[in-house]
Amino acid sequence: MKLTQLEALQIAKRVDAILHVPGNYRGGNLEMTIVIDTSLKREDFQEAVTEVVRALKRSNEIFRNVRLNLVLWGEEMITKVVPMAMLMTGGAFTEYSCCPCRKCYEDLFTFLKKFHARSKVVLVFAEEGNQIEDRTAAAEALSPFLKSKILLITGQITSGTQIFLGLQ
Repeated sequence: MKLTQLEALQIAKRVDAILHVPGNYRGGNLEMTIVIDTSLKREDFQEAVTEVVRALKRSNEIFRNVRLNLVLWGEEMITKVVPMAMLMTGGAFTEYSCCPCRKCYEDLFTFLKKFHARSKVVLVFAEEGNQIEDRTAAAEALSPFLKSKILLITGQITSGTQIFLGLQ
């Protein structure tokens, strides 16, 4: 997954739009979550994550002080709190190991709804092969608020609202 600077800037603009959804972000310290699919090789996502973080920091002063949750989405979900600078330097991925396995988005959405509900933005860097098997469970997990906070970054950028509307 390689992102150009223009694509990273588009993601930054979409994140800014997410933050301006009524009732989402009201100021103060921002909490956000970045999810990495462990089916991706480190070299496949690290540069894309770096470009997105760099674009976010350049686009808005809000991203100077962020509580960033890093979720490694594999057979089990591992959450760490890391500084954004560690994502840019790659220091957050020193213990990362690629372990391809079959994953369902509804499991991820349910986990995010339970444990990362305070995050105002959720960026998911994932492999294109992941699917939604239980449409009802996915729709329940995305409702009422997650659908407006999530961006899925695979070969293309998909918002949670687009995913939700595709489930209907």
